Amino acid sequence: MQVKLERLRVRTSGIGEFVEITQAIGEAVARSGVREGIALVRSRHTTAAITCNEPDPRLHEDMRDAVYATFPTSTRYRHIEEGPENAVAHLATAMLFGESTWVPVRAGRVDVGTWQHVYLVELYEPRTREVDVAILGE
Repeated sequence: MQVKLERLRVRTSGIGEFVEITQAIGEAVARSGVREGIALVRSRHTTAAITCNEPDPRLHEDMRDAVYATFPTSTRYRHIEEGPENAVAHLATAMLFGESTWVPVRAGRVDVGTWQHVYLVELYEPRTREVDVAILGE
């Protein structure tokens, strides 16, 4: 079994942004030479999540609304050094989205469903984020 590791750099522009990374993952898979296996995808940040969902901006808006309905910035959080938005970002990553996902690799390509796309979700502030992609297989 082969194991290939890549690190993607993803620039975000604001809180609640969904940055599609499916193509970048596919390019990493192609470079790896793995034909059959899996790609593990993981954010290297506690305030940016990874999710797989539809490419509908209205759905992304609904998800952003759900974050703030679940974790309003008006709540008195204990983790407050960087403001309530930072606490919300940590909570949303840990409790709503998660920091990782995986994608099957078949015939040397990522094999996602018709409406499935992989996103990095910016939950705190614009910056360059890093995403690790581990490709395992033959």
